Amino acid sequence: MEQVLTILIADDNPSDRILLKAILSQLGHKVVVAIDGQDAIDKFDPKAIQLVCLDIKMPLKNGWETASEIQQIAGDVFVPIVFLSGISDPIALSKCLRIGGIDFISKPYSPALITAKLNAIVKLLVMQKTLEEQRDAMSLYNEQLLHDQEVAKVVYENITHSNCLEDPALSTIHYGTHTFNGDVILAAYKPNGGMHLLLGDFTGHGLSAAIGALPLADIFFDWTKKGFLMRQIIPEINARLKGILPANMFCSAVFIDVKVNNNSIEVWNGGLPDLLFFSESSEQPIRFASKNLPLGVLSPEAFECQIDPMNFAPGDRLMAFSDGVYEALGLSGEMFCHSVLNPLYRGEIEADKATDWLVEQLKNEGVLENPHDDISCLNIRLDTNIGIDSLERDVPKRHHEAPANFSFEYVLYADSLRNTDPLPYVLQILTTVPGLSSFSSQIFMILSELYSNALEHGVLQLDSAKKNSSEGFSQYYDERERRLSNLVDGYVKISIKVTSDNNQRVLVLYVEDSGSGFDYQKVNYDISNTELLYNRGLALLDQLCSKLEFSKGGSAVTAHYHWQVGLTN
Repeated sequence: MEQVLTILIADDNPSDRILLKAILSQLGHKVVVAIDGQDAIDKFDPKAIQLVCLDIKMPLKNGWETASEIQQIAGDVFVPIVFLSGISDPIALSKCLRIGGIDFISKPYSPALITAKLNAIVKLLVMQKTLEEQRDAMSLYNEQLLHDQEVAKVVYENITHSNCLEDPALSTIHYGTHTFNGDVILAAYKPNGGMHLLLGDFTGHGLSAAIGALPLADIFFDWTKKGFLMRQIIPEINARLKGILPANMFCSAVFIDVKVNNNSIEVWNGGLPDLLFFSESSEQPIRFASKNLPLGVLSPEAFECQIDPMNFAPGDRLMAFSDGVYEALGLSGEMFCHSVLNPLYRGEIEADKATDWLVEQLKNEGVLENPHDDISCLNIRLDTNIGIDSLERDVPKRHHEAPANFSFEYVLYADSLRNTDPLPYVLQILTTVPGLSSFSSQIFMILSELYSNALEHGVLQLDSAKKNSSEGFSQYYDERERRLSNLVDGYVKISIKVTSDNNQRVLVLYVEDSGSGFDYQKVNYDISNTELLYNRGLALLDQLCSKLEFSKGGSAVTAHYHWQVGLTN
């Protein structure tokens, strides 16, 4: 025999017991004998016994009862049981198989038959042992895989999640079909107040889909923090994804820029279902359809960025969701976009309850129990206070802040104005000033307001009065893009001067444009007028700056900003 077995035999007939032991021993096996069923149970050890042979009719416990108790003791260990019997009753023999026996050995014993049966049992045990080893190896591999996935998931969530998702203005739905969700929801406060948001849906599911979210999130958070515009961040994300993702993989996404300084939003939709804008001025939600290809499809040279602007009133809402919601199959077999979502599109669902309503529909239609795609939804309650509190967030205090004194000038002519946003670069220089980096949010807000006024109203000669309606607001930004793309002459000059000593720290920002100026004597500095859709920026500057001076007929403005060490205004 190829394998020596330790065999337990139980038979109350001494002659049969001795004969079977002799046959098994001659075949090279180790034999343990029991005189009845209870004795067999007492001597059974699943770690030592590989085969059990039981007579059916025995005192104290018969073979069936003994087999049941031995199986309980063995637990998960496979120990084959062979019944010994001189009976031929088919009902009795079938009962042996029902309780777990694998074979019979009939009396009187035949050495040739016993040898053949033992050879078959040995092969079965070898196969069982191989399966158990493979099972244990697979179990160990699965445990390691789950551990690695959990570690990767923590890293993934730390990278792709921001504290901004806890902002009370946001509510989200986020369900994945795997450990990793191929959808990603990102939110980050902008340095000048407001917020950038992105909902993305990568091709596929699980880890392969989620891996693309890491470079996307890295650019999103880093560039938003530095003050780059949405129209600058999107092409950069597209270029990165195009460079690293395989050809059959991309990211359908929506990018939302909430601008609190002029009560407006900008929406870029690349391949996701229509965004829904709920406004009290409209019975049905306004829909922002996709006008762009998904991220990672086009080369940087071919990529275009079509953005939809819209002004909002406090309390308006914006809702976006991934294909997992839009194409989810309800109990009727129809996709949500053709059935369940219709009340939402018709404006029959209250905007502030839309997220809870959608979760309820997903549950009622059985989608959450068996999602066929990752499910994500983002609901934003628009307000002029979004991101403003973040300007006062805690920053690390330095034990020693040396004074700094320097100045520089930045002049942008037509070509640079069309293609360059100087603010992130200016801010990067200013944040190197000891102590001033703690006030980067306020500085960026001042810079962005001064620059946008110089560019839009000075160089491009745009009239803010156009923004007094939703239609006019959109026309304003369409005209801005048209005039900027056709710009051949004009300039914006930015001069920066920092003076600081142990007693006084002052930042002087001077911005001049090539425009004709304006009547700055009529500026209304009352920021409390929340119904005004435009011209709120100068009122905000008046609050942030210690002094605001106009010159050259309004085409130049000087802003004085004082800061103190250890304070963040």
